[in-house]
Amino acid sequence: MTFNFSIPTVLAVPLVWLAATSTMFTVVEAIDDSLFSVYESIYPGHDPSEYIIHDPSRIITYGDKQMIAVTGKAQEDGYDCGLETWWRKVGGKGNWKPGQCLFRTKPSWASIQTPTNDGAYWAPELDYNKKKGTLTMLYSIAEMEDDETKQSTCVGVATSTTGMEGFPDNLTWEDAGEPLTCIAKSDYDIERSAIDPSVFKGFGENAGKLFLVTGGGRIIGTELDSSTYMQKQGKWFDLEGDLWTELSSGPATEDDNWVEAAYIHPNKKEGYYYLFVNWGRCCSGVDSTYEIRVGRSENPMGPYLDKDGVDMMQGGGSKFEKTRKFVIGPGHTAIWKDGGKDYITYHYYDKRREGGSWIAEKKIKWKNGWPKVNKEKPISSFPKKNLN
Repeated sequence: MTFNFSIPTVLAVPLVWLAATSTMFTVVEAIDDSLFSVYESIYPGHDPSEYIIHDPSRIITYGDKQMIAVTGKAQEDGYDCGLETWWRKVGGKGNWKPGQCLFRTKPSWASIQTPTNDGAYWAPELDYNKKKGTLTMLYSIAEMEDDETKQSTCVGVATSTTGMEGFPDNLTWEDAGEPLTCIAKSDYDIERSAIDPSVFKGFGENAGKLFLVTGGGRIIGTELDSSTYMQKQGKWFDLEGDLWTELSSGPATEDDNWVEAAYIHPNKKEGYYYLFVNWGRCCSGVDSTYEIRVGRSENPMGPYLDKDGVDMMQGGGSKFEKTRKFVIGPGHTAIWKDGGKDYITYHYYDKRREGGSWIAEKKIKWKNGWPKVNKEKPISSFPKKNLN
């Protein structure tokens, strides 16, 4: 599978990520703009039936509200949000509302490390530290350069400068001023990318430790500093070093072994860490073939084995979720808890909306040490009232 993140333009706010050189500036600390106001300034009367959510983060709950962060859209027609946030009331199911437009002013380091990125950033992750009252965001920046030898990808880090004050739609985000890591595609024979970052906490002998999982082509992981969210030793990914570990490849086929959208769920009760990844083609609307695969390990940095005992670095990965009815190409997994129960979220391409993407949720059951979801439709998906 090629490094392809294009999505057909099917709605008023297009989702095709276009590469174009842009000037980057230093972040100025201020409350980030209303996403709804941005939409209205570009497309007056922008209808909820046209709303799009792609690459949703885990759901963060604070008080009676919840928030996610999602991938930005094409930098065109006056839209210049690097990332977006969306919010809903607790129990609001699929009724997500536009929150804030982030990174209209771009981090200065992005112009150095990813100079041909157009200003739209990908696949953010949110992490709320309840004890410290901090809210942290990780995100990826990628180049889509025609000359593949020049493509670079990076993981960035940002924090809410006022913690949870202003949650969920009146926050101020400040970038760390440097990337957590970057990967130059030209450095490797097998394509590797620093995309789709996610963080998780250890348990048992790894209690108190914070880890990162990221990557495309190969999934990689490392330990992070729990305060800065930077790599523990301050080192970028390097195959020759021992601070990063490769955790998964894709399917063991000659023509397609691409893998992406990694998420690790630590389950102390089951005694395992669960690695969810995506195989197949993303971002192609109703033609998407995305499916979610899973493996588990007793160690946060693997090895991760599937139900048949096959290492995920050797093509292992048990099928967890696939296309069902109107839910096409489920992917980009996250897990959140409510009342002691686990719920999985993922984006999908809605057959009822010509492939428009949205976030869906299902309840997880743990059976014989493995996660399982039912075959029925999601408990939460795009609101019926907003269908045309």
